Amino acid sequence: METIAPVQDPGLESEEARKRKKYMVDLFVVQAKNYDFHDDIYGFYAHRLWVRTMVKIIEKFMKGKKRADMLDMGCGTGFVTFNVARKLPSIDIESFDLSPDMIAVAKERYEKGFKGRKIKFWVADAEIPFGVNKYDIVTTSFAFRNFANKNLATKNVFNALKPGGIFIIQDLTKPEKHPMKGLYAFYMKYILPIIARILGTEKSAAGWLKKSTDFMPKNAQLQKILEDAGMVNCYYKSLSGGIACIVVGYKPEA
Repeated sequence: METIAPVQDPGLESEEARKRKKYMVDLFVVQAKNYDFHDDIYGFYAHRLWVRTMVKIIEKFMKGKKRADMLDMGCGTGFVTFNVARKLPSIDIESFDLSPDMIAVAKERYEKGFKGRKIKFWVADAEIPFGVNKYDIVTTSFAFRNFANKNLATKNVFNALKPGGIFIIQDLTKPEKHPMKGLYAFYMKYILPIIARILGTEKSAAGWLKKSTDFMPKNAQLQKILEDAGMVNCYYKSLSGGIACIVVGYKPEA
């Protein structure tokens, strides 16, 4: 049986964590307004298919439940928040992100298409505690790889979940098998920078996308992070040949 190497956190007050958070905030000053459009181009609309997998997991979790409270952690412009809001009106949603500029875009989208729906947005850090036994569902989509302290953020999720609650991570990963592994590496190294120049994205954005994906733990390591935090019935599922993944865990029932 293969030994799964644990993922180490640098620490909340570490230089690595401080620099990464500053970079993420600075990056989206430029990127926030065009983030969704650029995401569509970079990923050939794949994330719009992947989110359906997340929504289906939430729909299954909601069977037999009249309502639920959900947190979308690292919500960006509200992509997951609004997809869930459209499909599941019985879920009240709170959403936060480290970037004030991304939250500003999310609030604009709320005002245009979701006003009256019970959704709340604010600026916060996933590595700082955000509640105890508050949420039935916590999601994070395309943000987990950006967290410097993944174990700490997951522990915060565990504490914030109600007993029996579900945590769902959706993110980019490196494919672990050929031929997708080679094709993905080629795209990231050679094709993505060209697309980024054509779109006029912030100069370091394409490089960070590749770097953050390279640093992303393997799927089995992500599952272990959830298990080490105390979650049960954890599993992961590769998407599109390993380009992305879904990782799921549950807080034990009381």
